[in-house]
Amino acid sequence: MEALIVPIRNADTFLINAYEQLLQSPQIQLVPISQPILKEAARLRAITPSLRTPDAIHIATATTLGCNQFLTNDRQLRTATNILTVVLDEVLSS
Repeated sequence: MEALIVPIRNADTFLINAYEQLLQSPQIQLVPISQPILKEAARLRAITPSLRTPDAIHIATATTLGCNQFLTNDRQLRTATNILTVVLDEVLSS
């Protein structure tokens, strides 16, 4: 959902299709939101008040599943997680 907001707003059909292909690829695992994920998201929001609920759910999903990297374009999320946070814009610019 989060990835598609700007491309839909901009009517960028190329980027919409690219994201949809990526999200349907076998390398990506979509995980249903569960009660343990929501509890971890609530804990994250409690200790990081500036963290928005969608971001807390994303980070909680990653930590609950034992992910070792978190991909984002939001530099501020680095402070909200102990997972290695990879900022895509930084990777692309290097």
